[in-house]
Amino acid sequence: MADHVQTKTTTLAPDEVIMRAVQYFSSGKWRTQSQSQRIATFIGRPPIPVLYLLLTLVGFAFCIVPGIIIYFMGLRKMIQLQNIVVTASPTAAGTDVVVKHASSATRLVREFLAALP
Repeated sequence: MADHVQTKTTTLAPDEVIMRAVQYFSSGKWRTQSQSQRIATFIGRPPIPVLYLLLTLVGFAFCIVPGIIIYFMGLRKMIQLQNIVVTASPTAAGTDVVVKHASSATRLVREFLAALP
């Protein structure tokens, strides 16, 4: 899956941003893989949409082939572990926060960035 990048400038110090990122992402299904003063990496699986599960079950119910196709096209990619990398760079006005993530974690990252002042 292609990585997406989202950025935001905040008035917090870089270590405060990293601390908040660890608290935010660790409360969900994401584990801290590595952490420094300016970079934190989280590994985990985003939640699987119910639509994919229903389509797979319907595909298996009607015929094995559609269920297998849906499994390999959608579910298999979503089951793989994915990373979220939060980088905090100090600037004169505060901190530039850059978050690199997979497309399935976009909503979670937007919520995190919206929570920053």
